[in-house]
Amino acid sequence: MKKALVALTALFLIGGFWVNSVMGVDYPTKPITIIVPWGAGGMSNVSTRMLGEKMKAILGQPIVYINKPGASGVIGLNAVKKAKPDGYTIASGALTLGFTSPFFFDTDRFEVDDFVYIGSYMPQERVLFTTNDKPYKTWEEFIAYSKAHPGKVSVGSGGAQWALEVMKSIARKENIKWKYVMFKSGGAASSAILGGHVDACETGTGTPAYQSARQGKLRVLVDLGTEKVPFFPGVRNMKDLGYPFSTMLEYGMAMPAGVPEEIRQKLENALKTVMQDKELMNKMGETGFTPRFVSGSGYREIVIGAINDTPALQDYVKDIK
Repeated sequence: MKKALVALTALFLIGGFWVNSVMGVDYPTKPITIIVPWGAGGMSNVSTRMLGEKMKAILGQPIVYINKPGASGVIGLNAVKKAKPDGYTIASGALTLGFTSPFFFDTDRFEVDDFVYIGSYMPQERVLFTTNDKPYKTWEEFIAYSKAHPGKVSVGSGGAQWALEVMKSIARKENIKWKYVMFKSGGAASSAILGGHVDACETGTGTPAYQSARQGKLRVLVDLGTEKVPFFPGVRNMKDLGYPFSTMLEYGMAMPAGVPEEIRQKLENALKTVMQDKELMNKMGETGFTPRFVSGSGYREIVIGAINDTPALQDYVKDIK
C-alpha cells in the first residue's frame, strides 16, 4: 500500500512539473523573436529596440528583431498570427494600424481574438511636414495652394494607412485633389520629404523628419491627431480645426492566440517593469515619444475601439483616389 502511495505521489509530482513547464513556469529558455511589421528606421522599429534591450535583461534571453514591412502592418501581423503560440514570437509597434489597415485593402481582416495582448507602451501623434522652400507657410496657405493647383501637390505617408485616409478625409471636406504616396516606414518617408521628393508628408513623432523639424529644417503644418505634439505646443490638430476624423497610433505588443496566460503575464510584467525605468523613459521622451504603460487587457480594448472606428472613415473616403 505504501509503495503504491509513493508511486502515485511521484506520478503527481512529475505530472505537475510537466504541466508547469508547458504553462510557462520555465519560460523563456531560448531567444525570443520580435517581429516589427514596418521597415527599419521607422518608430515601431526604434521604440521596440529601446524596450527590447531592457526586457531581455529581465527575461534572461536574447531578443531577435525581424522587420516585416508591407500593407501598413498587415504582412507582419499575419506572420505573428500564424506563429506557434509558445511565447517566442511577438509583434511590436503601432499594432492598431495593422488591425485597421485591412479595411482599406482587399484582404482578410483580423479578429481581436486572433491575438493575445502583452500591453501598450505609447500613443503617437502623426504630423504633416513640408520643406521650408515651399510657398505655403501655414495650414491655411497649404490648403489654399492645394485648391489652386488640383492634382499637383503630392502627400506622402510613413507607412500609416489610417493617417493617409485621414488626409483623404480632409481632401473630401476641402474639395481638394492630392497625389498620395505610401512609404514603408517613417524613416523612408522622412528621407522622401527631406529630399523634396514629395510636397508634404506625414510621419509620427520621433522620426528623422520630426527631429529635422525640431532643428528648423522642416516645417510642421498640422497635427493629424487630437492631442499635443511634443516640443511643438502651438501646432493645431484635427479637433482644433473641426475636421471629422483624426489619427493616433497605439504602440504595443501582442502574440498569437493560444499563448498560455502565465507566459503572457510574465511578458506583461516585464514590459511594465521596463516602463518604470527612468533612464529609458527619459530617452524616449527626448526622442519625442510619450511613453506610458497600458495592461494587456487595456490594450485589447484599445484595439477593439480602433477597429470599431474604422468603417466610418472607410465609408467617408471611399470615392477618394
